[in-house]
Amino acid sequence: MQIYKTFFKVSKQHKVSIIMYICIIIFMLLAMTGGPSDANMGSVTLKKYSVLIVDEDQSDISKMLISYMGEKHNLKNGEYTDDQIRSMLYYQAIAAYIVIPEGFGDSYKEAISSGKQTDMTALLDSTYDDAMPRGIFVNMQINEYLNAVADYMKLGSTLDEASAKADKSLDISRFATMQEKEIKTYDRIYSSFTFLPYGILSIIFSSVISVILSFNEKERKNRTIVSSYKMTSRNIALVLGVLTVAVVVTSVLITIATFNRSTEYFFTTKWWLSVLNAMVYTLTITLLLSMITSLPLGIDKKGTANTSAYVTNIIGLSFAFLGGTFVDLTILGDKVAAVGRFIPNYWYSIATRKIWYDGAGLSDLIGCFGFQLLFGMVCLSIGLVFTKFFGNKGN
Repeated sequence: MQIYKTFFKVSKQHKVSIIMYICIIIFMLLAMTGGPSDANMGSVTLKKYSVLIVDEDQSDISKMLISYMGEKHNLKNGEYTDDQIRSMLYYQAIAAYIVIPEGFGDSYKEAISSGKQTDMTALLDSTYDDAMPRGIFVNMQINEYLNAVADYMKLGSTLDEASAKADKSLDISRFATMQEKEIKTYDRIYSSFTFLPYGILSIIFSSVISVILSFNEKERKNRTIVSSYKMTSRNIALVLGVLTVAVVVTSVLITIATFNRSTEYFFTTKWWLSVLNAMVYTLTITLLLSMITSLPLGIDKKGTANTSAYVTNIIGLSFAFLGGTFVDLTILGDKVAAVGRFIPNYWYSIATRKIWYDGAGLSDLIGCFGFQLLFGMVCLSIGLVFTKFFGNKGN
């Protein structure tokens, strides 16, 4: 009990590290699972660019062209020098610089009457970067609009009527829609719980390893050895201390995952099973940590911080990529999945998918929980063996 209490006294010295990693993981959790709403799913909108248009003609058709382009893009106002315009094009502040020259209206009417209206942008002075598709896209829109207006005027429509009809006919949203995919209401909370293992492991390892390793310092270890307190008992007390911190961390992450637009599942059967799955994983990771800190790694106090980061990154990222945390199990390769079966993240991900997509009950998850706990018990056994043969040797 004394070691257990001392563990928390030492942990207070590392509270800044613990809080920092918790904030990082919470930010990642919200960033990865808090995507945009699907309210506009299926709608299609064209990309808007900044365009600089100078009207030197001031004819009816030029004014309608500017009005049309103002609806499709963001028109930039102001007077600029040639150098400023080149700079704006180079730094992509504008997609194109269009000058409507004086006499454009007359030239446009003449092109309609003569039937030579293939490329109406030839009547304009257009400047844009040929290597950038945005400038080409803007000029294609202008050409399509002017040709459509000309076609409707040939059919007897007035300029105003032709402009309105051209605008309507060029509106692709009436003909094109984005392919809609079936979105289940529990996709968000499923993604949140799937991400939890990386957060649990990262926070516990990065913040608690330094605390445990401080108990293995030369003077503290020798005092424990010459006392009546067994090293095995000391390790068990440390495991209980780590488990307490781990449960608190997991509870915080579960709360964040639950209230991330998924409150309708709070206290449901699926939610409770997911919480149980997370707690089983937390226990497993705690036992894994007990094995790592029991190994004779020869780490001194000066190297504790670097060692914590090194161990956290190697194990955390490896488990996340191999166990279906970062890559969904449905697209995980067969060879990767074969390796992943030996780590707890894989069985955690399997259980999470069964809970939310297959409606599994507790009896269906016993196997997944069992494999996670089996991994933890193996780690605990290895840690106790190393403690027995190496831990009782004083300096």
